[in-house]
Amino acid sequence: MFKILLFLSTLTPFFSNGQLAKATYTMKVSMNMDFTNNPNIPKNVAERIKKRMSEPQSFNLFFDQTQSLYKKEEKLDSPQGGRPGGFMRFGGGDGSVTHTDLAARKQTSQQELFGKIFLVSKNMKQREWTFTGESKQIGQYTAYEATYVYKKEPTSFKMSFGNGNKQEEKEKEVLEKVSVTVFVWFTPDIPVSAGPASYFGLPGLVLMVQDDNRVLVCTEVQMNVKDKIKLEPPKKGQAVTQKEFSKIREKKAKEMRERFRNNGNRSKGSRIMIRG
Repeated sequence: MFKILLFLSTLTPFFSNGQLAKATYTMKVSMNMDFTNNPNIPKNVAERIKKRMSEPQSFNLFFDQTQSLYKKEEKLDSPQGGRPGGFMRFGGGDGSVTHTDLAARKQTSQQELFGKIFLVSKNMKQREWTFTGESKQIGQYTAYEATYVYKKEPTSFKMSFGNGNKQEEKEKEVLEKVSVTVFVWFTPDIPVSAGPASYFGLPGLVLMVQDDNRVLVCTEVQMNVKDKIKLEPPKKGQAVTQKEFSKIREKKAKEMRERFRNNGNRSKGSRIMIRG
């Protein structure tokens, strides 16, 4: 670890004042979707849902020595016209715009939830990284591995269509938390503590992340870019804390599931289960 920090200190002049850099990431989320108990969902529709859910997403990270701005590359989906074959994407990713003050470890994210925009603020604690000593080449950069462990509750997603012969769907909460090890690869070749989403604070730019069912890979780094991007927190939206936003999201998701139960197709009830 001392060698890494020493190497970092020798490369501090890597950035000139006001220089802006850009890193492009591809994120893929794998979901465990069970359609076996959904006889009313055509096989081709089930396959389309699986394919859509597994499509990679692209993000751009703009950064300098002190702050960063993480933005999703928006793509216009083909209109489904409200037909039964249409569906919406769940577990899509992080906020559409996330600003990070690297020194203060403060993040402000602009996130859209069911048509409403929120400004979510949170203070990030210093993570207890373990430096494994492993290294590998990612593109033209030498990257080093760091890990940390956190606890999470196993999650499952259920969506019912129709009344299911008046059988009410109940969501069971699993209270026992499981340990998840996050694997992060960073490069001191770019001596900035930035990274995608909440993965930052290491002695070098984060190039790759494996966090449970989520994988992020940096595909390109551009130095001294000319994009007209201001590294400042987003300002549009209702200001809430992360805790408040989580409660609002849970409430809206529950309301959405209720609407599907009450207004779904009129055939026998069907259900999609997605486990994360």
